[in-house]
Amino acid sequence: VMTTDMTLFGFGLRWMVTFLGFPLGGAAAYALVRSVDTPLRGLLGGLIAGAILGLAQWLVLRLRLPVSVWWIAVTAAGLAAGLALAVQSVGVALDVPSIALRALIAGLCVGVAQWLVLRQHVDAAAWWVAIVAISWMVGWLVTWAARVDLSFGWAVFGATGALSFALLTALAWALLLPKP
Repeated sequence: VMTTDMTLFGFGLRWMVTFLGFPLGGAAAYALVRSVDTPLRGLLGGLIAGAILGLAQWLVLRLRLPVSVWWIAVTAAGLAAGLALAVQSVGVALDVPSIALRALIAGLCVGVAQWLVLRQHVDAAAWWVAIVAISWMVGWLVTWAARVDLSFGWAVFGATGALSFALLTALAWALLLPKP
């Protein structure tokens, strides 16, 4: 149900609530898959966490754009592919370069997947790919800097990283979204 009278500021505030999709999705993925330490577990954990994150984002995004529920599916598929590829190619080391590279790979996959839906509604949608990839990496680095124990092999970053991701992407929406 799209509302055309929503200001960019109002949308940005609502978008910040999507950060909840990360801890909820991460908790569900951990409960069902445990550590994302193999490509298969990355695939499964990504599907679970990505579906919950995609739902949280879609619930807010549809207030401003007529995006279909495919947003949820592509987010889940993107995170599943991204985590599987990241674990396969980088491994599960907890040093900063490994964390950053895994995050960049996963974020790039999510961004490309979401772009498939977004390009139908936003002229500059290609920027979303880079925005998500960089914001995803920042989210993981903020989580690491907050001293969250990453040895659990979480599918997504914690609340501190999620808030950072939500803030960066909310600012990006202010530039990407058509004016109401």
